[in-house]
Amino acid sequence: MRPANPNFLGTQVTEGGTNFALWAPAADAVELCLFEESDGSLTETRFALAHREGPIWHGYLAGIRAGQRYGYRVYGPWRPEQGWRFNPNKLLIDPYAHLLAGEITYAPEIFGHRSADAIGTGDPLIQDSRDSAGFVPFSVVTDYTPRPIHRPNTSWKRSVIYEAHVRGFTINNPDIPVEQRGTYAGLGHPSTIDYLQRLGVTAVELLPIHHFATEVNVFHRGRINHWGYNPLAFSAPHRPYAATKDPIKELQDAVDALHAAGIEIILDVVYNHTAEEGKLGPTYSFRGIDNKTFY
Repeated sequence: MRPANPNFLGTQVTEGGTNFALWAPAADAVELCLFEESDGSLTETRFALAHREGPIWHGYLAGIRAGQRYGYRVYGPWRPEQGWRFNPNKLLIDPYAHLLAGEITYAPEIFGHRSADAIGTGDPLIQDSRDSAGFVPFSVVTDYTPRPIHRPNTSWKRSVIYEAHVRGFTINNPDIPVEQRGTYAGLGHPSTIDYLQRLGVTAVELLPIHHFATEVNVFHRGRINHWGYNPLAFSAPHRPYAATKDPIKELQDAVDALHAAGIEIILDVVYNHTAEEGKLGPTYSFRGIDNKTFY
């Protein structure tokens, strides 16, 4: 891999390939892992992300296009008592990924420490040697670029804010096609917009729409996280809220429709906890990249 642009974290698709850049200031080494699936078999190809500029590890890989699934393995000290929890056996989500693919399989493999079960029971000081690839979501390369946004810019004095949950707000609306209920498409549906306008709403504050996961213990009680305050990737829209295979475009279309109707969008984002939970929680991303700094 040749050097990439270290000023653009995440991925950046160019004419001939893709730039990859990861912030990991305390790491000893970083591997970029590409994944392909054929006949039910998962193939992983690893590349050393050997170029470094300050805290940024980066590299350019020719021929990589949008849709490529990837993740990182980050090497460094395993000293939990000091806050370091590097474990290259764990495939890590890119914190700047704009799209995720796949689901979590709640199993001992998702934990960085040696867990005896699927809820993290075990000694937090012992590093786990099992590979988590195939048990955790993949990051996905996208080719979306910043686009002009035409916001209504309603003054605060005139603002009427409606707090809404994408799924809960649209799931029972009979005027929305069944396949669009509970989705971004349902959020941007004319009947949704008409309802908001009749109420005099000028802004919708959306409960978390970044990709999130259900907590381990909640899952094993047979329940799911409905509200979304358990993020996996802050820059990726929650894929289960999409009626189509392109959640980014679907969300953009919904936002554009609301803006065109004079309705602003406010995002509810909480940074003080993630899907990695406490010290006995799983290792999906931040914990394996730089636990001491992030947590």
